[in-house]
Amino acid sequence: ISKKINEDGDIDCEINHPTHGWIPFTLNLKDTGSSVDIKKLHNKIILEKQVQEYQPPSDEQVIAEKASSVRGYRDHLLKINVDPVVSNPLRWADLSTKKQDEWKEYRQKLLDISKQPKFPKVVVYPDKPE
Repeated sequence: ISKKINEDGDIDCEINHPTHGWIPFTLNLKDTGSSVDIKKLHNKIILEKQVQEYQPPSDEQVIAEKASSVRGYRDHLLKINVDPVVSNPLRWADLSTKKQDEWKEYRQKLLDISKQPKFPKVVVYPDKPE
């Protein structure tokens, strides 16, 4: 069991379930809907002294997670908005040169999102062409 006390005093655990493998679980002392005696389980975990105090993520970890999230959303926008247009030769050929340029610009702005000055803390997504 991997575990640590989070900022609310709950214990975040990973439990190795026989069927589902490792699953996340938060032991909350205020949970009354469980058939398990939460207080006893909580005390048992604490007494095992295998619990780590909550360590907030570093600034670098927060920034890396945010950057990853922004890039994931950017990739999603490319997949659902851009790919169906630019990857379809018939659809692309039906667009005027002006519309093709708008789509190229939109795609490039999405690809360059990590070059924005305040990335990843502040991100401005481009408007999709109509």
